[in-house]
Amino acid sequence: MKLSLICFTEAGARLCRNLMAGLTKAGDECQGFGPGEQGLFPVNGSVREWTREQFYQKEGLLFIGAAGIAVRAIAPFLQGKEKDPAVVVLDDTGRFAISLLSGHLGGANALANRVAALTGAQAVITTATDNHGKFAVDLFAKEHGLIITQVHKIKVVSSALLKGETVGFFSDFPVEGQLPEGLAMNQPGTADLYITIKDRIEEERNNSLKLVPKIVVLGLGCRKGVSGEAIKAAVEQVLKEWNISKESLAICASIDIKKEEAGICEFAASRKIDFVTYPAEVLCGAEGEFSASSFVKQITGVDNVCERAAAVCVKESGGGTLLVKKQAMSGVTVALAVRDWKVVI
Repeated sequence: MKLSLICFTEAGARLCRNLMAGLTKAGDECQGFGPGEQGLFPVNGSVREWTREQFYQKEGLLFIGAAGIAVRAIAPFLQGKEKDPAVVVLDDTGRFAISLLSGHLGGANALANRVAALTGAQAVITTATDNHGKFAVDLFAKEHGLIITQVHKIKVVSSALLKGETVGFFSDFPVEGQLPEGLAMNQPGTADLYITIKDRIEEERNNSLKLVPKIVVLGLGCRKGVSGEAIKAAVEQVLKEWNISKESLAICASIDIKKEEAGICEFAASRKIDFVTYPAEVLCGAEGEFSASSFVKQITGVDNVCERAAAVCVKESGGGTLLVKKQAMSGVTVALAVRDWKVVI
């Protein structure tokens, strides 16, 4: 994790330096701030100003001091559990490591436990599902790389489990392992979980929570100079027609002559997905049956860009299938492939 630590006393500074050494050894990226101690950056301005800067840059904040300081400092910047970084508070004697904010999705519970292990502190975890030994859907989603489409429904699932009620578990993908207590495979419950790349589910109810794996590969071709907006419109139209969730997009692929195509680069950046390209000879070697175009071959050296790019990319990812063949509109061609994937519990 990318972490920022702040302390306010000499004892806190010693603890901060020791923690940074342990966390860095474990692979974390740490910056420490404190009262002019060796190895720590000075805090310029107020604690609130420091928090504002760090809150949007780091994956986790660690306050070494009173919990009240942390609460007042972070309060103006809270956005929601799917956006907030992990926040942990450790007293400057190293007795208690408190998971204060974003325990599951942000990883504060895990960070508090790691801090406790390094300092000998008692980890303080207040999340109800953890303390009652119940399945935590947000932690499950984080561990499996699943996107929670409606974060406010997490509490619907958690509430049902805490009451001892059954939660239905439905998956469009193979499930390997034993379901946790309280979940029932393919049986509707007080609340339901769906693991799918579908945008719309016919059986979905108000008490249903959808988890989307990022496993769809987007193959793209386009006329030179096509805008990012045109590419976005084409992709969204294909996703809508084929009932594919936009959250499922993992990567986009094309031919190497499009490596710096502004519209594709703009689109990939807007979706926060990687953009990879392949030489024509690699695309020509793609396995499968593709929609051939002599015109495209004359221009690019390969008879189909979007389908072949998606096929090559999904194979590199461990295998998969071409889900949607070439769809053309407004100078853009779109194809979709889906990776081979399963739910491992």
